[in-house]
Amino acid sequence: LLQLNASLEQKVVERTQELQNTLEAVRSLKFQQDGDYYLTSLLINPLSGNFARSDYCKIDFLVRQKKQFEFRHWKEEIGGDLCTSYSIQLQGRACTVIVNADAMGKSMQGAGGILVLGSIFNATIARTRLSHVIQKQSPERWLKNAFIELQKVFESFNGSMLISLVLALIDDESGVLYFINAEHPDLALLRGGQARFLSPEQQFKKIGVVWS
Repeated sequence: LLQLNASLEQKVVERTQELQNTLEAVRSLKFQQDGDYYLTSLLINPLSGNFARSDYCKIDFLVRQKKQFEFRHWKEEIGGDLCTSYSIQLQGRACTVIVNADAMGKSMQGAGGILVLGSIFNATIARTRLSHVIQKQSPERWLKNAFIELQKVFESFNGSMLISLVLALIDDESGVLYFINAEHPDLALLRGGQARFLSPEQQFKKIGVVWS
């Protein structure tokens, strides 16, 4: 009995140490994962925001990502949602461009899609502001070209990265709205106390879907 008790005590000590080592390894992995999340959030944050400046159009939105986390003393979130807006000039008229998008997957996968989408669209806006040729385009043509550019890039992922989105453009002074909906929830119009959904004549597939 004495030998059995001594053996059991030693086994308890060994098992406790094994569990402690495993716990420390899990904590280390979580710290590294949260660090990766945080660095990714630093890349995405500059691409998501209300950058539009208009005398006629007010933009406001709220985004809550799927994954909330803490890394050291920073609290951040990461996921596949993106809301952003910009001001551009087309045919001498001030316009506001809006993107509301949702990338396939959660946490890192969704964040990867948003990082690609936000970077491409940010480059599209910058190119528009620098090019007088692009600024001569009609809103319809500009919207179509921006959508095609996004589609061509995401096709290269062979269906492993898909994006649903609403890509919209507003003529600030007239209030005319142009938009493309790629398998995203319908827009809602509130006017005169009445709300109704705006269903597009043509519903596009998610960005990244490869047509056979």
